[in-house]
Amino acid sequence: MRIYLKRIAVFFLAAFCTTLVLLSIPKNARRTEWARGGKFGRLPRPNVHINRGEHFEPQPAPPSAHIFGYQQPVIEYAGFSDREIDYSLAQRLEGYMGELDIDSMIASECSNNETLRAYWLRTRGADVPQRDSWERFYADIGSCDLYRKEELLNDLLHDLNTLPVKNVAIMEGGTQVKLIITFANEEQAVFKPMRFGRDYESDPNHFYFSDFERHHAEIATFHLDKILNFRRAVPTVGRIFNMTAELRDKAEKRLKKTFFISPAKNHCFVSKCDYYCDTTHAICGKPDMKEGSVQVFLPDENNVPRKHNKSPYRRQATYSKRNQMAAWQQDMQFCTSMVKTRKQYAHGRRLLDLVDLHIMDYLIGNQDRHHYESFSVFGDAPSYAIHLDNGRAFGRTDIDDDDIILPLRQCCVLRPSTLRTLLNFYKGPISLTEALHRSMSNDPVAPILATKHYPAMERRLHKIMSFVDRCISEHPDGVKGVVMAKYHNSMVSDDTALADEATEEDEEDEKNGQANKEKHA
Repeated sequence: MRIYLKRIAVFFLAAFCTTLVLLSIPKNARRTEWARGGKFGRLPRPNVHINRGEHFEPQPAPPSAHIFGYQQPVIEYAGFSDREIDYSLAQRLEGYMGELDIDSMIASECSNNETLRAYWLRTRGADVPQRDSWERFYADIGSCDLYRKEELLNDLLHDLNTLPVKNVAIMEGGTQVKLIITFANEEQAVFKPMRFGRDYESDPNHFYFSDFERHHAEIATFHLDKILNFRRAVPTVGRIFNMTAELRDKAEKRLKKTFFISPAKNHCFVSKCDYYCDTTHAICGKPDMKEGSVQVFLPDENNVPRKHNKSPYRRQATYSKRNQMAAWQQDMQFCTSMVKTRKQYAHGRRLLDLVDLHIMDYLIGNQDRHHYESFSVFGDAPSYAIHLDNGRAFGRTDIDDDDIILPLRQCCVLRPSTLRTLLNFYKGPISLTEALHRSMSNDPVAPILATKHYPAMERRLHKIMSFVDRCISEHPDGVKGVVMAKYHNSMVSDDTALADEATEEDEEDEKNGQANKEKHA
């Protein structure tokens, strides 16, 4: 018994002495030891911030609580970005263009750009109502682009920014917070609220489909699409809302129930969506003002039908350890074997539209292009890809995802108008980002982009021009085999009407899936 008591006493004495020794070590010394990795250098150093700007930042206040008129003085661009120009490359591309009758080719890209108003009058004898800026915009939608008249566009943007709000509702089916704004004139738009400041960058450890959407990306992409002369992005403008008077007080019951006041006394709401709709990721004002993007609704599909098309260059919807890449990311012959052979891409404008879309996506760093929509209202006129859903663009400035531009590199086709526009921005007096900056400076919530995105865009433009040069130099027919107003694959019959794109691609996916099962059986 005495032996056990002695052992217990010795044990407690040793524990007491050890505790005294540990307490006597200064805190700074313990931190230093942790920072050095311990005696053997194996202890991990805790990282509070993995990378600057990648943690979940507090939501910033709007740049101003004042609601500007749409026209604003232009903010000076000077010194924001250096251009990347290879003058020998620019000279070669100019030489290639000299081999073409570029003006007549551009004119033949869209020989008859008929407006919806003119088409319905010709085919139905019906007039399209034009009672407000929405209806005037709808009436002017063309068979080759969404809009052309600057005055009409500016009127619409002004109304999106200033009209009183009548009702606010949750937009169903979204992965992140989006609201439907109904204005006093009964017209509607989509509101994407600000989550981050302009400097915030995507976490490099996140997959593209889990990235947050950025309201300013929608605004900036609309302006980029416009200066590239595509005019196929939906009109979008910035606006600052009063969280109480314009959102909470006008909200439907389901949405209103999600509003609350944060511990910082800011007005917040959660809404309903698939991701990030909880109090941890609430949308909060400062204290009750909230900036966001407002994008006009496209016309009702019952009146102006649209097709929802799967992109052949969509990424994996989910990732696994064994499969993180789609087929097109691993096979440089993918376009030749799997895209150019499909009827919807084998003839006409569709393949060139796809390349245009991915050129824009590459410039803005958008990896999230899985579907695209197109109008199916203009009879036999070929439909074009509408540039929708750009909220995950402008996430990173430090990388260029060259997979985004693979449709250009693999298909090696390009519109003459696109080549001329890009080349003018590449070596002309006004750079791409200067033109973009001037256009965005007119938005009510300007500045739209952090200026660190400008050199990234100029860098990507240089790469695009290099890819075009490589396509031309390696093609047996040179520039005439790459630059074209319309694409035609002589190996695919064009005497049959195009099947519905989504249905045909679903069948293709099913065939590929069955083939893979048989291969691994």
